Amino acid sequence: MSNESSQPSTPLNSAIDLSVGRVLRVLDPIARSFRCEYFLAGATARYLILVNVHGMRPGRATRDIDFGIAVESWAQLELLKERLLATNEFLNVAGATATDLR
Repeated sequence: MSNESSQPSTPLNSAIDLSVGRVLRVLDPIARSFRCEYFLAGATARYLILVNVHGMRPGRATRDIDFGIAVESWAQLELLKERLLATNEFLNVAGATATDLR
């Protein structure tokens, strides 16, 4: 993973929701340490694009933050998950399909 994105960057016109910033501040250095690329998806990504690219002010429909992380193996996924949980900012919820931010 390089520090340079192949996609053009658009400066943010508005402040990012505090919960989004919190997730990214925890996720980014850990994902980078594993050389894993990641992306925001769902309503969060939609909101950021509509506000910062199109200048629209949509309501936020959900409170969750969906993101995908490209890993090379199940072993790498487990190590990444352990590192995220070790920050005490994420919570592993039994039966959940994702790791939840506290």
